[in-house]
Amino acid sequence: MSSIHRDTPEPFWQRLRAITLYPFRGAALASLVALTLASLLGMIPVVGWVVALLVWIGAYKYAFEVLRATADGRLEAPEVVLGTGDGVVARLIAMQLVFIVVVLAALLVGGPIIGLAVLALVAFMQPGCVMSLALDGSLSHALNPSTPLALVGRIGWPYLAVFGLLFVIQASALTASVWLARWMPPVIADLAVTAVSFWGLFAAFHLMGYLIYQYHEALGYEPAARDGLPGRHAPDADLLGEAEAHVRDGHPDAALELLRAETRSRAVSLEVHELYHRLLRQSGDAAALTGHAGEYLNLLMLEREERRALGLLRTTLDANPDFVPAQVEHAQALAERARLAGQGQLAADTLAAMLRAHPRHPDASRWGLDAALLLVERSGRDDDARALLQRSLERCEDPGLQSKIEAAMKALPVPETA
Repeated sequence: MSSIHRDTPEPFWQRLRAITLYPFRGAALASLVALTLASLLGMIPVVGWVVALLVWIGAYKYAFEVLRATADGRLEAPEVVLGTGDGVVARLIAMQLVFIVVVLAALLVGGPIIGLAVLALVAFMQPGCVMSLALDGSLSHALNPSTPLALVGRIGWPYLAVFGLLFVIQASALTASVWLARWMPPVIADLAVTAVSFWGLFAAFHLMGYLIYQYHEALGYEPAARDGLPGRHAPDADLLGEAEAHVRDGHPDAALELLRAETRSRAVSLEVHELYHRLLRQSGDAAALTGHAGEYLNLLMLEREERRALGLLRTTLDANPDFVPAQVEHAQALAERARLAGQGQLAADTLAAMLRAHPRHPDASRWGLDAALLLVERSGRDDDARALLQRSLERCEDPGLQSKIEAAMKALPVPETA
């Protein structure tokens, strides 16, 4: 059973011993042993290199499971060895290949000094890129140089400390591998070196996951383990049970009426809102669905459930492009969160809807400019961007912002005439 830590996380510098020993406990140790023994199959002629590659892919899969579980506050090693099946590991490997290509290119073009400088820069940025990939799964966002720099800005000096610790872990693994290879028989040495390499990999990913967990508020991340707080939604347990019973009996309309009455008469839990919203979507009542989305999204933001709020915002905008959150501050926060998460289309759609809904807001012209730039950069929708810029310019009273909007309009390709 995985332990879930719900209080304020203990600083990582007070858990260095536990982090170092993490690969030697529970499921992590079992995975380390299994993968190390499986590496023996790499000695098979002809197909051995394929087996070795699969073993290392399995190791990275498990390491990423470790990172995600730790980021969610589960400090015991995850049980599943190959559970990451959403393509994120392929993106992680692609990221490593990009780093290798960049370093080799710098070495070939600029020589040893430039190559070493680029290697140091890549090593510094790599933890932030990996953590970004774990947070939102976007490879393009993770490879954006501004992403790890923004992460450093949010976390501060602890990122530098973790970078140093990761260097120590990897250097220790390399030193131990060299020593073992020198003093042990060949086959035993290969096993020992592989085991030490896996130890360094698991410990490093556990440390990165713990950094996300410790600073999840600064990163805008909500650990999934917190969803399991006991008794949090106990007052609505009977209501949910009754509504779900209506659904099982084939009476969704009765469940809808029950939940509608409760949501209008008192404050209910997120679980009640989630079920009510799902039933509204199934009923096809578009007006009621959009109306409830505003209330549901407002509660999600108050509960700091920004990931769920982004998902709700995306589905609601797909159904109604003019939907905007009830609070302008929430809309702005979600647009920025979507942009940072690599969801440029969602950010642009949100900003464009805000411009239409609040054309006289002091920030309306800036919303239009930001949305237009996102449309051009991410979607190539020049015509839509031009319309947004024109609408923004018509109401803009800030000379500096007017200049930026006009410059953006001039940068767009001239539309073709029929």
